[in-house]
Amino acid sequence: SKKKKKKQPKKPQQKTPVSFFEKAVGKTEDKKPEKSPKKKRNAIRISSNLRAVLTWSVALIVGAAILGGLGVFAVVGYGRLYEHRIFPGVRVLNVRLDGLTAEEARTTLYEEIDQALKDGLRFRYEDRDIVLAATTVAQEDPDASRDLIRYEIEESVLAALSYGRSGSVLQDTLMRWRARVTPTHLDVTIQMDEQGIREGILHSAEDLITEVTDASIDVRWDETSGEPEHTIHEASEGIQLDLDGALQTLRDQSERLTFEPILLTSERAAPSITTSDIEPLTAELPQWMEYAPFTLTYEHQEYTVSKNRFATWIGVELVEDQPRLTIDRDFFHEDIRALADIEQEAKKGSLVIEDGRVKSFEAGTTGYTIQDDETVQGILDGVGTSSTFPLVVHKIEASLAGTDPERLGIKEIIGIGTSDYSGSPRNRRHNIALGVEKVNGTLIPPGEEFSLLTTLGDITAANGWLAELVIKGNRTVPEYGGGLCQIGTTTFRAALQSGLEITERRNHSYRVSYYEPAGTDATIYEPSPDFRFRNNTNAHVLIHAFTTPQSEVVYEFWGTSDGRVADVGYPRIYNITSPPPTKLIETTDLEPGQKRCTESAHAGADAALDYKVTYADGTVHEETFHSHYRPWQAVCLVGVEELSDAPTSETDGESGEEDTNTDDVDGSVVESG
Repeated sequence: SKKKKKKQPKKPQQKTPVSFFEKAVGKTEDKKPEKSPKKKRNAIRISSNLRAVLTWSVALIVGAAILGGLGVFAVVGYGRLYEHRIFPGVRVLNVRLDGLTAEEARTTLYEEIDQALKDGLRFRYEDRDIVLAATTVAQEDPDASRDLIRYEIEESVLAALSYGRSGSVLQDTLMRWRARVTPTHLDVTIQMDEQGIREGILHSAEDLITEVTDASIDVRWDETSGEPEHTIHEASEGIQLDLDGALQTLRDQSERLTFEPILLTSERAAPSITTSDIEPLTAELPQWMEYAPFTLTYEHQEYTVSKNRFATWIGVELVEDQPRLTIDRDFFHEDIRALADIEQEAKKGSLVIEDGRVKSFEAGTTGYTIQDDETVQGILDGVGTSSTFPLVVHKIEASLAGTDPERLGIKEIIGIGTSDYSGSPRNRRHNIALGVEKVNGTLIPPGEEFSLLTTLGDITAANGWLAELVIKGNRTVPEYGGGLCQIGTTTFRAALQSGLEITERRNHSYRVSYYEPAGTDATIYEPSPDFRFRNNTNAHVLIHAFTTPQSEVVYEFWGTSDGRVADVGYPRIYNITSPPPTKLIETTDLEPGQKRCTESAHAGADAALDYKVTYADGTVHEETFHSHYRPWQAVCLVGVEELSDAPTSETDGESGEEDTNTDDVDGSVVESG
């Protein structure tokens, strides 16, 4: 038999190792048959391309991560580099603030502003140079001085510090990069006293211009003839300065912080009402006189307006550019008060205090004010159809009329403010006493904002205020406002000590000894600036104001303590600078050669007053009141026969020592009063 061959076991077939990339393209020996050489080459090529793509992808990802990390590091590092500092490229008034802190930015801006304003506001009309100091100068009382132009930079400084810090990394990066490429200019608030500038220019050029005058009529009743008689006052042409254009140019310069002489132009001005306009109207006078006599009534009182009286009220005004007979408001204003003795100033009530406690209220009195416009309009609307017209009177209720203190929450003193006015001249003392009287008894409900100017009312002679002489251009003219800032400063200090919310406060332009230490003052002037605060307590606040024999103004704020604690620090005074040389102003108000110094020298300074209020629930409010006081030169008037082309000059050897004293706070020279 044949032997069967023994089967030899098959050797296992060795597999070629498969790489990761080959698997990726599906090359396996187990699943697919051997490829042809051409297919192998294509597979190798695909594998090679895929390796390259993946390699570059990984490289790009790693590179992007590195660059991103570097970018984040750069952004964070850039922010850290300028931490608490202004980023490069930020401008205010075109002044570079790169890398400055808020304090440094304030100092820099004030230095630039003071430098720009040191030569005043300059104008030229014909052959005369007109220079207005940036602040009008009062001869005796610094409170009557006022800024003609003022920069409010605090919000701009805070905006500059906040620029590029919105919290969004992308937005902040773009803002910072954009500022570095193209400077960013931030707005600033500029207060310009246009009325004061107009008055200063007109006072300085009053001998070169002629005021235009409208024609007017005086009417009187002749009892003998029973007919009205009249006199027409001729109109006159004048020369009118283009002050609107000059003020716009000045505003443009103030925004650039570059003040240059402004050429004033003028034109002949024709009167609005002429004699030929009035003459045809005289034919209407007999008809007008038929309206009188008539009666004005108020409550249960009657006031008869006779023909004689009514005739003196008749005047002429333009109505839609046409002259018409009317009741002249100026004529009416004076005469109606002589006829009807109704007006009475409102008197606030006051506290009656014994042993530091409220014993009772002293009730106030109601005020009455005749409303001219409403009364006249009522007569004009009804004349010819009625012989009785209402006399319109505004009634001002007293703030306190025996109201129960407990109901209003007035139990205790919540804050006291004081100031010293020793050495004040007579007019200033009078105005301070009047201001204290007007503020005393003011009742402020919870949540209400207090306005000092509103409380004081119109600052006029009719309301009892006395004027001070103020330099405007090269003339001295009476101005009202002396003593007002003593009232403003005392109110500010009392509001701080009471922990109330200050909503408007402005410091003086230069340091004044009445209000030392610097940084604790508040200036007011009608119509602006004002001093305001809000009663953010839950009870009424009543101001008890008085003066002492030691020439001290004292304000006691009465209310109910809600547990808040006010911490008012002592002001930090820094950046003290010397005053400029004496400024000489030519004037024809003095005898030729006579000299009178009206303003003393003041050192400039900055001050910061920290204010912190801790409420009963533990919350805290903190803010800092920043004040800048310009270095102030002594100012002297020099009498001349005729004003020269350059009326303002400076001398290096004088500093007004006769009108100054040295304050012990920091050795600077301040107003002595």
